[in-house]
Amino acid sequence: MAKENYVSLRGQVRKEVKIVMDPVTHEPVSAIFSLCTVRRDILDRAGALSPDFDRPIIMTNNPILVRKAQEIKVHDIVEIKGTFTTGRAIRQRICPHCNEINEVNVTFQTIYPTYIGILKTDLANDRDGLAELAECAEVSNIAKMIGRVCSEEIKTGSTERGEHFAKYRIAVNRKLFHTGSDSYQDHSDYPAVISYGKVAQDDAKALKQGALIYMDGYIHTMMMKETRVCDHCGETFWFHNQHMIFTPYSTEYLRDFNEDAIEETHPEEDDRYDKDIGDGTGEKEN
Repeated sequence: MAKENYVSLRGQVRKEVKIVMDPVTHEPVSAIFSLCTVRRDILDRAGALSPDFDRPIIMTNNPILVRKAQEIKVHDIVEIKGTFTTGRAIRQRICPHCNEINEVNVTFQTIYPTYIGILKTDLANDRDGLAELAECAEVSNIAKMIGRVCSEEIKTGSTERGEHFAKYRIAVNRKLFHTGSDSYQDHSDYPAVISYGKVAQDDAKALKQGALIYMDGYIHTMMMKETRVCDHCGETFWFHNQHMIFTPYSTEYLRDFNEDAIEETHPEEDDRYDKDIGDGTGEKEN
């Protein structure tokens, strides 16, 4: 059964960990916090320090890990092992035209940890954390996934700096049972993917719905503008919503891609990748 959804993070906690308490027992039931990580290329072309930061959201309801999260202090250096998970939730947004509350159905992404470790504590500030992050840049933000493309179209374009990008979504089978889930059956997650440069050019040529791929990359966080028509006054307003996106450093095209558009780099005569991955539409193969 081919499953790969692996995230390894090492970063600094720069805001208080939020602990949710059970209103009846007053016991901690969940923890959520962001982790400031750095991408592996921290130097610019002139050799000067110019790091790019991402802030993945970590959320757990595992009792052991919730208790561990309670020990974390602001500025601590923390290590996370876990998986990328996606879902939908109702959030409240205020319309600036009429000041009424709207309930908005939004997508969310979190890292569900299987391990939380506190590597260094009692740092004085974020500046001390930057020195720690620079030393561990190669392992600060690592993610690996196997999944099927579930987008009907591979969207392409160029950034403001003229760099090619390709944007699509994949279906990834969840290989870990999450505390509080309704069953032990597999569930799928649907990370958005944005690739850049040569990887994006290859993706645009090779990928189609249902293509099976393996990616080695990092978790990319960004704020995106989203629009909504107010339920009360009918005016359109926008709001910011944070997204976590998978960005590959490299992609292997395993099966069901446009083979005539790119050189084959996938292993042949190996059907282990095809088991229980589904067809890229959210349904498993029979």
